[in-house]
Amino acid sequence: MAYNYLRNFLDPIDFHIDIYDKKIHITNYLKILTLGSNKVIIKAKSCKITLEGRDFSLNKLADRELLILGRLDNLEIKYE
Repeated sequence: MAYNYLRNFLDPIDFHIDIYDKKIHITNYLKILTLGSNKVIIKAKSCKITLEGRDFSLNKLADRELLILGRLDNLEIKYE
């Protein structure tokens, strides 16, 4: 995880997502479009990311960084 943090710090333009057991770590997004317990939609520079699952909760919200807890069932990326 320290490597990812350093990478995102040095190259803050690229959207990045890491998926762990019941955790989703997102960096360098532009905007949160939807934030619910079953669906999260994030806008990045060139795409829109939809997360669907259960029991989502926002654990960390920092400058262009999110940590979402919950069970991920589906991930969709639509490039624009």
